[in-house]
Order: sequence, then C-alpha cells, then structure tokens
Amino acid sequence: MNKNFLIKTYILLAILILSPASAQRPERLSYNGNSYQVAEVVEVKGENATLRTTKNKLITVPIRFLSSRLKVKAENIVKKSKLGVEGNKKTSLSVIAANASDTEKALQQSIVEGTPLKRWVNGTVSNEQAEEGLLVVSSVTALDIKLDRDGVPLPPKKVKGSAIFINGLVMIEGAGKKAENTHVEYMAWDTGETIEFRNETIPKLTLKKTEPRPLVNERTWTNTDGKTLIALLASVIDGVGNFEGSDGKVFKYPIEKLSDKDQSLIKETIEKRYRELRSTL
Repeated sequence: MNKNFLIKTYILLAILILSPASAQRPERLSYNGNSYQVAEVVEVKGENATLRTTKNKLITVPIRFLSSRLKVKAENIVKKSKLGVEGNKKTSLSVIAANASDTEKALQQSIVEGTPLKRWVNGTVSNEQAEEGLLVVSSVTALDIKLDRDGVPLPPKKVKGSAIFINGLVMIEGAGKKAENTHVEYMAWDTGETIEFRNETIPKLTLKKTEPRPLVNERTWTNTDGKTLIALLASVIDGVGNFEGSDGKVFKYPIEKLSDKDQSLIKETIEKRYRELRSTL
C-alpha cells in the first residue's frame, strides 16, 4: 500500500478524533433500564452527577455508572469547584454549577441583584379562563429546535432578549381576551405571586413592569462583631449587600462581615427562590 496514502489516512483520522464536533457529540448512557443521550454534566454533588440530556431533561446518576468520558467531565467539575473555593476569599452566594446555562445564570442574577424578572411566554390560549387575566399554556414545543452537525436536536434557547422562558400554565394580567387555542407570545413581568385555579397553583404575570422583590424581608442582622441592625436586604452586588432600614435609608454592607448564620440565611433564600423559578423552565 502506498506510504503517502497511509500517512494521509492517519492524519485524517486524527483530525476526526480531535475535532470539536466529535468532542461535543452526546454520550450514550444506560441507567435503570433507560437509555439517554447525555449532552453535558451539569453538577456534581457527593457521589452523584446531574446530567442534561439532548432532550433538555435533567437526570441524577451515581458517578460509578458513568462512562469513562463522563467521569472525566465530572472530575473536572469537582476540580474547578475546589479551585474556586480555595481561590475565592469572598462569600459565594452562587447556588448554581460553574458550567450553568445562560438561562440558569440569568435566573440567579435576577434573584441576587434584585432586578425585575421578565418572562417569555410562548404557547396557546387555554380553553379555560380566569377572571383575573388570560390563561396561557406556555410550552417548550413552541420553541425553535436546531440540530447539531450530527443531526441531534440541541436544547432549545430559553432566553429571548432579557426575557426568560416560562413553561406551563400561566396567568397574564392585562392581556385582555383571546380566542381559545390561539397561538400567543408575550414578554411579561413576574409578580412573584400565584393564583389558585382548578386546584392548580399558577404563576401570575403582568404586562406592566414590576418593582423588584427584596432578597430578604426586614429582619435583625448580626455582624461578626456581634452588633445588630434592622433592615431588609434588597440585593447583593459583587459581595456587597444593599440594605434598607425601616426609616427608608439605604446603605451598603459587605455580606462577608455578617455572621455565618445570616450568610447561610441569604444563601438558603436564594436557593429556595432559584428552585421555584427553575421549576418553571
């Protein structure tokens, strides 16, 4: 066989093996009798890894069941996490993985920085309506699906402009009336409130821009020196809290100078609100 032909063949194989398309190809995983196409390792906690499939579904699997390639990715996430903890002296309020999606980052940023949350509603008008506003079934099936180089569906983009997609039945205040099953698309503001309809709890949105919710309502805070103050925590920007006293005065104070108990409360509040919003994606 021609020597030059063999050399060219080896070079071509090397290019194919090392190409980005090959590196990004979904990894097949079988677990509990189910087969998945894994797009990425999202998070690692203890002995378990949270994976995102090509169908944008999150699954949690013991690390020991992962393939060699997925185990390497999980180990890299753990290493990055440890480096972040050791290299960052400031209090971290992050409740998402280092490689979180843009949607997840936007959710956390809205919560921590106290910015009003705009939601992207894309779906059809429900065949049942409430007096408070328009009921819409927002669905991921209404989102555009793109394919990768191998023809595998990519997770749909859930951020449009500054609005974050919301999935499921929602109520939109101020949207007027629409014929049932009509396709609609809205950019609406999250009020942080819900309504009860047909034994179901439904997020309440509005077309009018809302005021941001305080991160933590008014309470007594204690710093590392044992001194106390009463205020609400509006937001946290770059590790500095924006507080508002009962007299309406606004002031800043580093979160890392608060007691461990207060810092834990802030992070738990962020995590709770994040879980609530994450469930609507």
